[in-house]
Amino acid sequence: MLADWTTAPVTPRQRAGLRLVELLTTRPRELDAATIAELRAAGLDDAALEDAANVTFHFNFINRLADAFDFPRLDADQRRRLARMLDRASRVAAGARPQPSYARGEDGLLRPAEVELGRAHALSCAGGTAPALRRAAEAHAARVFGATRSAEEDALPEPARGYVEKLARWAYRIIDEDIDALKAAGYDEEQIFELTFAGALGASVVALERLFAVLHGPAARGSSDAPGATSAAPS
Repeated sequence: MLADWTTAPVTPRQRAGLRLVELLTTRPRELDAATIAELRAAGLDDAALEDAANVTFHFNFINRLADAFDFPRLDADQRRRLARMLDRASRVAAGARPQPSYARGEDGLLRPAEVELGRAHALSCAGGTAPALRRAAEAHAARVFGATRSAEEDALPEPARGYVEKLARWAYRIIDEDIDALKAAGYDEEQIFELTFAGALGASVVALERLFAVLHGPAARGSSDAPGATSAAPS
């Protein structure tokens, strides 16, 4: 499967899930109603689509942080123990799905409710960087993948702008010199972490926004609004 998921001996439903993961990760703009219809025909209902997208989002987000900060790889024993933990957690978490499963952000976009809540907090809470700078980092990374963000949000100065773009496109290419350039520009380690966090969030959340727009947006509902979507932004 790792060598070539398109020819691997998996079920049609699993192959459809792998196709979705690849689209979410590399080409989110290709997610449209026709593609979703094909995935549904292969056996993925909306709950499965949302679950696969949510897992993919978290891996893409965490992997960018790991690449940027050169986190050590897990050894075989750590992988086995963490796999057991994830399995237990998934069994405990199994149950009735929240309805609706999504929330509308202040920007009008639909995202999983818990992702929207975390995003809103991360981009507005007090920290080592100003919220405006974090929003600019998130916006610039999101626009790399074709997301809609306001021009004001994308006012990110250099060298942070180049760093965030590299993080979004090629996080595995980040080297010590990239971090050193940010430090030379006056960013301390806490601020660099927050910039990286916001940029990784922006680059990874675009696919979720795209999928949830197709599943629950006006076109899917046949109306001018997606009923039931509530704002998860803090008051």
